[in-house]
Amino acid sequence: MSPLLHDLKPSTPRQAVNTVIMVAALVGAVVYPWLVDPALVGVGFVALIYAMRNFTWNIAGGLVGLLSLAHVAGFGIGAFAVAILTWGHGINVWLAILVGMLVSSVVGVLVSLVMSRFGVNAFFFALGTAALSLAISGLAASWSVTGKVDGLQNNTMNEGFTHLQWFLDPKPLYYVALAMLVLIVLGTVWMTSRTRFGRSLPFIREDPDMAASMGIDVVRNQAVAMGLSMGLTAIPGSLIAQYTSFVSYESVLTLEIGILMMVGAIIGGSSTIAGPIVAGIGIAALEEGLRSFDVTSSSISSITQIAYAAVVILILRLGADGIVPMWNTLLDRVFSSTQGEPATVQHESKEKETAHA
Repeated sequence: MSPLLHDLKPSTPRQAVNTVIMVAALVGAVVYPWLVDPALVGVGFVALIYAMRNFTWNIAGGLVGLLSLAHVAGFGIGAFAVAILTWGHGINVWLAILVGMLVSSVVGVLVSLVMSRFGVNAFFFALGTAALSLAISGLAASWSVTGKVDGLQNNTMNEGFTHLQWFLDPKPLYYVALAMLVLIVLGTVWMTSRTRFGRSLPFIREDPDMAASMGIDVVRNQAVAMGLSMGLTAIPGSLIAQYTSFVSYESVLTLEIGILMMVGAIIGGSSTIAGPIVAGIGIAALEEGLRSFDVTSSSISSITQIAYAAVVILILRLGADGIVPMWNTLLDRVFSSTQGEPATVQHESKEKETAHA
């Protein structure tokens, strides 16, 4: 059974606690815009974007083990699709989002097939996809269609759900982002638990050769996962473009964004459903907290990167798989101690359960 599904089905005390926390977090996210001023609603929207892009990266990175830095290209393609098609040519924004998802998916499939063709390992997969992202960023910086270095500005005045644009009230766009995140999460859980393709992904991540010997088409499934993951990453790119009404290669196609997606998912816990989301919301809260102390934007970027490094070192020192797995281990120890069961036994059972998932 998928480890993602384990997080949603409260069959143990630990899962019951996590389910309560997730429900409380979802309720809190729904009422949040009505409890804070509009500026903080914008912060909540950005936190959802961070969480969404971490989660979509995790479909290829966490579930399949593809350490991709090409996802920043998917993020940028989604943003530029809206900017070019909707702002420049008046095409419906929802159609523009679908076009961005399709183009990003095709790029993801092609990248995975090419990398599989040459049989590269995880290290060279990361390098190759980083090179692709840099190439697309360079193309956007020199192509007139993407506004070159000046980028593209939204000069349209249409508002409403049809146009996915609200200039003064960020609440509607916040709820659109929240709905998108929930749908993506539920869709991923369904895929990993109810489809043969989804159930094959952890086997491919753990041992591609063993998965192939079991009759799984490793190359095809990796390509599909990569295409799905990058296609979904275009959604947060499109939403952030509508929120800022400005897109340039520096705002949506920097390699730093791709690294933050990867590191965010890993430090949150790439084998869990909540890990990438927790990390995304946490880093957004950290950035907002720094701004309240009048820290400059450049300093915020440096401090957040230091925070990422500190958390990664802490996780490596503790030998954990991320923040959420650490939390799960803590809960297991608490409940095993209250039930008089040795924590080590519970922990070993968890490892065996994960290995057979």
